[in-house]
Amino acid sequence: MTPIENVMMEYAELEEEPKLGIFWYDDKEKRLFGVTKQEACDINFSGSQNLKTVRSLHKTWWNRQRQLLLQGKINDKVYYRDYTLVPRGMIFQDRQGKFFVMCGSWMNDEILSLVKNEFFLDNVELEVVIDEHWELGHGWSE
Repeated sequence: MTPIENVMMEYAELEEEPKLGIFWYDDKEKRLFGVTKQEACDINFSGSQNLKTVRSLHKTWWNRQRQLLLQGKINDKVYYRDYTLVPRGMIFQDRQGKFFVMCGSWMNDEILSLVKNEFFLDNVELEVVIDEHWELGHGWSE
């Protein structure tokens, strides 16, 4: 190999792998926050499940942040709010390798671009799935 080919191979190895995970969207600052992600290749399917993602749930993650806020360890007042009132979503992958962004109808091209960039999804087959669970004010049935 030529020296240039060696350098190109090194950079190719540094490319990020697609990730799965959770996120919230800050509509005031136009940014994602509360991102928890893991490389898709490092997550296994469980049993007969047809989708895989990280083990973190929005509600659990948000409640941990609220506890940190109440303990004075963080200062972000957003965690006083109900987690379902902040746009949130989750990235999944199916057994055929297709990726899904599960979200509410608040999703738009600008937010999707942020999600693709954050989770390294620009070069994969990706479908946006709008579902009532992810709409503002909705969550798991109590």
